[in-house]
Amino acid sequence: MTDIRPYAGAPTKEWLYKAGLVFSILSLVSTLFFLYTLNIEIDEGSPKLDLTLTRLLWISLLIFIGVTIPTVILGIKRYQAFKVRTSHFQKSKLNKQFKTFDALNYTLMTLFMILCIYPIIYVLAGSFNQGADYAAGGIYFLPRVFTFENYKVVLTNQGLWQGYWVTISRTVIGTLSALIYTSIVAYAMSRPNLKFKKTFYWINIFTMFFSGGLIPFFLIIRSIGLYDHFLVYIIPALYSVYHMIIFSAFFRTISDELHEAALVDGANEFRIYWQIYMPLSKPVIATIALWLAIGHWNAYFDTMIFTNSKELQTLQYFLLKAIQTATLTEGMPAEMMLRLSPKTISLAAIIISMIPVLFFFPFVRKNFQSGIMIGSLKG
Repeated sequence: MTDIRPYAGAPTKEWLYKAGLVFSILSLVSTLFFLYTLNIEIDEGSPKLDLTLTRLLWISLLIFIGVTIPTVILGIKRYQAFKVRTSHFQKSKLNKQFKTFDALNYTLMTLFMILCIYPIIYVLAGSFNQGADYAAGGIYFLPRVFTFENYKVVLTNQGLWQGYWVTISRTVIGTLSALIYTSIVAYAMSRPNLKFKKTFYWINIFTMFFSGGLIPFFLIIRSIGLYDHFLVYIIPALYSVYHMIIFSAFFRTISDELHEAALVDGANEFRIYWQIYMPLSKPVIATIALWLAIGHWNAYFDTMIFTNSKELQTLQYFLLKAIQTATLTEGMPAEMMLRLSPKTISLAAIIISMIPVLFFFPFVRKNFQSGIMIGSLKG
């Protein structure tokens, strides 16, 4: 009998293939980028800069060649194993049919992907373009007059780094604390022996649809001493009913026999929750952690309403002010303003603020689909 075990059964080779594929794409993009910059006008260009870009071009090219060759070899082996694994499916005529829905689905998904990627390309091109030239218009895909000045201005701004520190702090602390607090409540709500369970459930559901409004909430924040305090980012976001329902739905799928066996062995409820239920809930934890982290990272309204101190200014609120009031260009000499513009500097700041999120998402991507489907299960 033919062995049809997947090539992906070798975790090391699969990991190397994916890593090689990512580095190949990044090195190819870098190579094309440096090649393009050597053939266009560069703001404040010099022979030294040209030499640096040339060296970076060759380094990127060598990395691309060195990484791509073994990646292609692994890819060929992976494809051969895939053909063996799927050969019995190809014998069915149903699997060979390509329906109108498939063509429409692929077309719509491709257009949606382009709509998602193009805004990033547009912002990236504008961030590397000279401000005065950008004001003339026509920058849609590639910079016309290349410059690093926009990034120099942004990276030397202390407000950006202060906002980065506050945002990273609230994202890490807020995500971890909310995961722990919400999952504890969800574990209790998933247990059938919880007293007044239905009452607690409907109280939670009521808060999803009705609230006191912004003014009463602001008055509560002031009365408990959270106004203009870092904890105003953490405590109000500790609990979400929607996240609790997703956690609770998954906890109920875990066998009660496992819970009973742990009780017989002498484990208390907290130990069962922490050492059994939480390790089994990695897909849900990854999904909710992503939602919480993105929510904290993108938040700016609470900074605008509940804080008055520059030390508590988040990155997104800093970007909002930079875009609306052109604060990044304040105090610049006149000769710098001839080459820069508030718009291109704001675009550079947006790119810098996106980098952590782009690196965070791949770590939870594989668990995202299975985790988000938990909320659709009844029970």
